[in-house]
Amino acid sequence: MIIAIDGPAGSGKTTIGRMVADALGFALVDTGLFYRAVTVEARRRGIAPEDVAALIRMVGSMRIDVSTAPSGEPGPLLSIDGRDVSREAHDPAIAADLSRIAQLPEIRRLLVEPQRRSARGDAVVLGRDIGTVIFPEADQKFFFTAPAAERVARRRRELDRAGGNATSDALMEQEIDARDRADQERDVAPLRAATDAIIVATEGKSVRQVFDEVMARLPKH
Repeated sequence: MIIAIDGPAGSGKTTIGRMVADALGFALVDTGLFYRAVTVEARRRGIAPEDVAALIRMVGSMRIDVSTAPSGEPGPLLSIDGRDVSREAHDPAIAADLSRIAQLPEIRRLLVEPQRRSARGDAVVLGRDIGTVIFPEADQKFFFTAPAAERVARRRRELDRAGGNATSDALMEQEIDARDRADQERDVAPLRAATDAIIVATEGKSVRQVFDEVMARLPKH
């Protein structure tokens, strides 16, 4: 069974997706990590987001390993060729490059199959085009929404829980705004709800309320 949860950055899909996967005993696949991996590696190698040919060669030669354990089990969340890049992948400083790389049609096409392979068997799959492109035949589709201000506040809390850093709210606002515009305006797989997705407005709701709402809409088995 595949459960697709799409939505913009900070809409709550990762937190809720992890809870749903844990409750059901499913794998958790965060497809956004694939784009973060490409961005981190491109920056390490000094490849500009505009150098599509070099990015294509790089993606073809690198191994991306994404943890699918929903409960934070030991081991890196994201690795490139065996190197743990989990912290670098969530640094807001990569936002500008990430938004440019994530809208490149060639890179998006190259990452479709790796994303699908990561969701073998029962899985909760998170992203921005899961219900429309990666798993259009998903058994259940959700699309999360929340205002930008609330999404910035959530990202701040996530960073604080992870140990925090000196990242300003202004930088996080820039990250979210850049991702929103790139996601919505790109020609290939733009951010939009699948026609058969259930819209979940997370504004003003507790994590438990959103979790209960999602679980209530899942088929009983």
